[in-house]
Amino acid sequence: MTVRLALVSAPVSLGERYGLFSGAGSTEPSFGLLCLAAVARQAGATVKVIESSARGLDPESTLKEILEFSPHCVGFSATTSDIIPISALAARVKTVLPQVLTLIGGCHVTALPEETLNAFPALDLAVLGEGEETLREVLGRLEAGDHFPDGIAGTARRAGTVVRRYPARDLIANLDTLPLPAWDLLEGFPSLFKPSPSRIRRWPCASIVLTRGCPNQCKFCDRSVFGNQCRAYSPEYAVSLVRDLYDRYGVRELLIEDDTFVIVKERVREFCERLIQEKLKISWSCLGRADRVDPDLLRLMRRAGCWQMSYGIESGDPEILKAMCKRLDLDQIRQAILWSRKAGLRTKGFFIVGFPGETLDSLERTRRFACSLPLDDITVMQMTPFPGSELYSLADQAGMFDRDWRKMNIVNTVFVPHGLTQEGLESARSRLLRDFYFRPEVLWRQALHIGGHPRLWKAAVSGFCSLLRVVRGA
Repeated sequence: MTVRLALVSAPVSLGERYGLFSGAGSTEPSFGLLCLAAVARQAGATVKVIESSARGLDPESTLKEILEFSPHCVGFSATTSDIIPISALAARVKTVLPQVLTLIGGCHVTALPEETLNAFPALDLAVLGEGEETLREVLGRLEAGDHFPDGIAGTARRAGTVVRRYPARDLIANLDTLPLPAWDLLEGFPSLFKPSPSRIRRWPCASIVLTRGCPNQCKFCDRSVFGNQCRAYSPEYAVSLVRDLYDRYGVRELLIEDDTFVIVKERVREFCERLIQEKLKISWSCLGRADRVDPDLLRLMRRAGCWQMSYGIESGDPEILKAMCKRLDLDQIRQAILWSRKAGLRTKGFFIVGFPGETLDSLERTRRFACSLPLDDITVMQMTPFPGSELYSLADQAGMFDRDWRKMNIVNTVFVPHGLTQEGLESARSRLLRDFYFRPEVLWRQALHIGGHPRLWKAAVSGFCSLLRVVRGA
């Protein structure tokens, strides 16, 4: 038989996902789901992608689309904060279609397969780690008539009252062997999808990921899905992916979402040189690491269309950075931002408040450091001990940890280190945002950016209103 596969993201609203920051939230679709969809189609399956979160679908609308498709298999992807609404949706699917095989993949179940499958009986099979080759094997078994496949590498499933976990599957050594993402299966792409207003200059826009895995050892990160070794699409493949978006879908803006995009400078240089040779009128932004950039590379990136670099700064306190295993110092961070601005790039900084060992003094050092840097934007996250991170296993000893999975979204305060209070942490976040943004030079730069791109003004106003709601707590 030809297997009918539905790939579904969580039906979670912007308000549920971002809380007070919902006005600045993103509705960009999941790049990972589209990669899985392409592999499934290549394997002969009939595939439907239901991007519930990005399309703003509620659980009822999502269920309706799933049932109308009459799938043999439904694959759900979930972060920690998504896992409960996903499991509720799976239970409703099972009520109507009891014979359908339900798969669950993503970072949460990879980190906690036993806990997840035991908690949610409507989820049949967990796909652990990188999913493409595992999904291909699952579909092959279904096509052969094995409706509840067992013993597949890279999976876990219930066996009576226990969860049986099978050996890990090898990571894909050559990402170029994968087909291009199945953008055509995404209803409304690209016009219906918008990123956060601070991360875009124009539309249509698409988010892409060009590397997998991270060699860094930050204690707050989960590397369980893609591992500790950085693998990447070749520059040739990456540019063909960009060309596909440009020619077939009219995309003119890219968000390169990799944590490790600039890890290997030679690969970034070749990617930029190929983009320049292609003469594509496309702009893009990316994440960087302060010890992996230099003036020449940043100037080349600017020539290739890059307009904004975002850096994971995390803290302005050297001892907190050391405790995080960030392996950066404040001088490196400042130098990278100055180089970026000199190259003509806007800059954004990511900060975290509430790491174990944090004090009122360290929070104040972070505030002063952030305001001393020539950044255009910042994001301030509450420290969240995600499953799979080193911090997750240490959190109970380091402070008060609320393990409610629904709240674990970097916006809610679920962890408070010893010596601080929830109110103190949230006040510090609000004060940092207020003191950074409500300065004449920052407001002026924001006005110039929006003035140069008038289509952004509605989204920018929405984001600013969200900011005001947050800083009222300062």
